[in-house]
Amino acid sequence: MTRTATALRALAWVAPQAALRRAQALGVFETRAYDGARVGRRGESFTASASSANVEIGSALARLRNRARDLVRNTSEGARAIEVRTASTIGTGITVVPDNGSDRVDNLVKDLWAEWTASADIEGINTFGGLQRLAWMSTLEGGDAVIRRMTPRDRTGMRVPLKLKLVEGDFIDAARDLGIFDGTNTRLGVGLGPHDERLGLWLHGQHPGDYNFYGAPFVSQFVSRSEAIHLFRPLRPGQVRGVPLLAPVLMSARDRADLMDSVLIKAKTEACFSAFVETDGTTQKNLGQVKADTSGGLARMIERLAPGMINYLRPGEKVSFAEPKGSGQFAEVYLASAMAFAAGCGVTYDELTGDLRQANYSSLRAGKMIGRRLALMDQELVVVPQLIRPVVGWFEDAAVISGALRPRKGGYRWDFIMPAVDAIDPRKDLEADILAVRAGRMTPQEFIASWGQDWRKVVKDFNAFFEVLDKTSSSIVLDIDPRKTSQIGVAQMAPADKDPTDPEKPADSAA
Repeated sequence: MTRTATALRALAWVAPQAALRRAQALGVFETRAYDGARVGRRGESFTASASSANVEIGSALARLRNRARDLVRNTSEGARAIEVRTASTIGTGITVVPDNGSDRVDNLVKDLWAEWTASADIEGINTFGGLQRLAWMSTLEGGDAVIRRMTPRDRTGMRVPLKLKLVEGDFIDAARDLGIFDGTNTRLGVGLGPHDERLGLWLHGQHPGDYNFYGAPFVSQFVSRSEAIHLFRPLRPGQVRGVPLLAPVLMSARDRADLMDSVLIKAKTEACFSAFVETDGTTQKNLGQVKADTSGGLARMIERLAPGMINYLRPGEKVSFAEPKGSGQFAEVYLASAMAFAAGCGVTYDELTGDLRQANYSSLRAGKMIGRRLALMDQELVVVPQLIRPVVGWFEDAAVISGALRPRKGGYRWDFIMPAVDAIDPRKDLEADILAVRAGRMTPQEFIASWGQDWRKVVKDFNAFFEVLDKTSSSIVLDIDPRKTSQIGVAQMAPADKDPTDPEKPADSAA
């Protein structure tokens, strides 16, 4: 604390108003270079504080998480934002491909990996791709997710005895905070070392919000980092827990949803034909035709108005009709709030609403560029290092221990192929990618991987296809065969040292 701040605190005990005037004067003097730091009525709406990320998250995480889930459950925009971000980042799953420089080793590892990923979920519901999707959705919706390494009791038929258990971030015992528990310094349920390195998590045995959460499950157990993955999106240095994707837009999104409900109810009211009859209290005459309704065992009177009906009221009675007024500002308010909500969630307006009425190729491409960057950032900096690589390490350990794989110095090497990015205009995008490869801006491997494919598999499949085609019939010439036709469909010239009529014979033999 500076001397000025100490002096102001001391003055505030004696003369609070004088201290306030002095603080305002000092604020105006010291921060005149930045308008955003000025004090006064314009800055009163800021709720600025100098607290750490963990202080701010600790007191708000549970409420943020519950409110974000409410938006996802009960509003189309909340559900759509989570789905779009998940589809962009995970898709059907980030593909893991072994790359060890040996086809024999790679094929063995690839078969083991494919067999394991098909049944990686200990609950028997999801594949590994499905677990990726669900873990990322849980992270975006609730702030974080936990993936635990499990060893199944029944290992019958399993070459790699490994299963994964995915749970929500609610399982982390945030009550274990600001203290040392069983010798472990803990912050918001996360065990930390001397330099804030992650040591593990304090996890409940079951969801704290479940109906049967009582007794022993209240006592959380420490699970080391080697046995549990904590998936979250770090936003500040030193942050130990994540926050929901919808945190910046929760209040405005709730107001927008309430506005939409109000407009719909208003529209329903305007569609109703309402009549109000006033009498003098002594006489009463029905406005329309009346009949008795005894359905449900209760007698009630229903009054109906018929087209062209004329009914005369008695003296002292008068009728008035509801005339609700329309509002012409809803469309502008809805559009502005939808754009703000989309920006706060990291998606575009058309992705959020599906509104493509004024879109064209250029606007769509420009809008998708930043979305692709955001997805790539999440993939390379969060999902792969926090989730994919640790799971691959678990897989290697289990495969080596079980004898399915031989120990390898330095471990096994892997490539990670991100989900393909759908082209807005496939022809234009493909031509641009081909030019990029020919100019050396990207490698053929990168080009194929950008479409979500393993280049080794693509080359192998092409070779197998053309080999079968050549053996089946030499008279079939396909446009997709670059060996025989050019890109515009013109037959390719045979090599100079080959006989054009028979490629198997040298050119001089044809003469």
